[in-house]
Amino acid sequence: MLDFAKDKSLWERVRTSDDFSQHRSELFALYESAFKQRPRAHSAKDILENNDHGLWRLQFDHLQSSALLSLIYPENEQYYNDLIDTVWAYLDDYAWAPLGHYTEHYYGKTPKDFDNGLIDIFASSVGFALCEVKNLFEDRFPQLLKDRISHEVRRHIVEPYCNRTYFWEKHDNNWTAVCTGGVACAMIYEAPELFFKHQERIHASMECYLASYKDDGMCVEGIGYWQFGFGFFSAYAMLEKELTGGRVDWFARPKVKEIAKNLQKVFLQRDIIVTFSDSSITQKYHMGLPQMLRHIYGDMIEPLPASTARAVEDNTHFNFALRAFIYFDKANTTDRVRENVTYCADNSCYLTKRTSKYGFATKGGNNGESHNHIDVGTFILASDNRQIICDIGAGPYEDGYHTERRYTFFNPSSYSHNIPIIDGEGEDSIARDDVIVKYDEGASRAELEFARAYGRDYIKSVKRAFDFTDSDIIMRDAFDLSKKSEIVERFVSVIEPTVDGATLKIHNVKATAKGEIKPQVSIKMAKHHISGEEYPVYLIDYKLPEDKADFEIKFEVE
Repeated sequence: MLDFAKDKSLWERVRTSDDFSQHRSELFALYESAFKQRPRAHSAKDILENNDHGLWRLQFDHLQSSALLSLIYPENEQYYNDLIDTVWAYLDDYAWAPLGHYTEHYYGKTPKDFDNGLIDIFASSVGFALCEVKNLFEDRFPQLLKDRISHEVRRHIVEPYCNRTYFWEKHDNNWTAVCTGGVACAMIYEAPELFFKHQERIHASMECYLASYKDDGMCVEGIGYWQFGFGFFSAYAMLEKELTGGRVDWFARPKVKEIAKNLQKVFLQRDIIVTFSDSSITQKYHMGLPQMLRHIYGDMIEPLPASTARAVEDNTHFNFALRAFIYFDKANTTDRVRENVTYCADNSCYLTKRTSKYGFATKGGNNGESHNHIDVGTFILASDNRQIICDIGAGPYEDGYHTERRYTFFNPSSYSHNIPIIDGEGEDSIARDDVIVKYDEGASRAELEFARAYGRDYIKSVKRAFDFTDSDIIMRDAFDLSKKSEIVERFVSVIEPTVDGATLKIHNVKATAKGEIKPQVSIKMAKHHISGEEYPVYLIDYKLPEDKADFEIKFEVE
């Protein structure tokens, strides 16, 4: 498996070529940060009390940095010894996953029921990573270490999978691909005979994962979860194709080809990626996945900006970091995204549009999607490589974020999105029929009807239309309400706006509402998805006059 990754000339090129300067810089920085703490197995206190996943993430950083540096600089004994210590710490661990993933809604277990044979997204990733590291260092690792890796992978991953079933085998999001993919890859390396025994079961899970996408291949969970789930799926599909001599080739499927194009469809500008659902407002992408997909599909996968990519970073799973090195070709990157293009995903209800002046995205769908935010009808406007009218994405995964209290948090609530507030209330969280984004290419116009997202009988119609030119966007909303109501149009930005009468200015975009309606600006503090640091979010509200049931605003990009 991955025999070409053992080629010394590959790692010589990584070590010496300027093409890999970003890779090396990120890798050295991660190593210096991670090894401020030495690798160690988790204590009982860590397992029972530390549910922030921090120590598990540190182990990921230890593994990817020490393993990759040992491949690039094989003569450096410090890197190699650090790798040995990291692997040994994993092998001494009671469990490869945090207790929180068992006591939360995933399994509903209590601490006394904690079972190190339960497999989650962390455990499956660890098993896969250790098998891949063992394969890459087969000629260097002592036999004792290789034997222990085999033993612990079987104990934590292979045997539990063979002897029980898991909820994620028939789940509808990234967990299915990550857990199934990690387990399947570990079995391909360590127990191919058992892989073939359970191949139909594995295929059934992957069919379930693919069924969570519609035919247009867009990921409603957010681009971070696309690369997480599809990244594990693709690594698995590559290994199975190699193992079966090409008899099983998931990449030949039309739907998989569409899913593979997801990332290029959600770029708005060079460093701006659509942040709908549980994405990060500073979303980057893992370089390894699109590089590998371009290796498979060629020009069907567009070159993407390297400035928005990370080869390695905190909490990167080893398979992503490895593939960022072994599949990388600088010719497959670019300084800017392709302009003057529109993608309309009819099934998934997404529209993205790029001109030379701005990037734009809007979504329909429903409010019951995986990793849902209450955001039907919202949009993003990006210019000058910034989100101007923004979607702030996910907040920190705090206690309760993935429970029935989810929408009491600001980030996934209706009030952090660019949608109307009617009688003081936003949309609700009920899943109803999808709201479709209708796009007329000839007229350069997009339309949505999303009254159903509010779930109130007296709201008969909420129609939103966008008319596009190369530098301007006019948004028009029309309301049909069966009772007198207060309507507030809300827009959100992380850039402080200036207001001069009825004119709003946000960075290089001027916005003017028809009828000289003046905006009111307030500030809400939000927390960053990854760091947890607070930052200001500017809420820009236009209250419609009592006799008005329509609203028009023009965004002019300088």
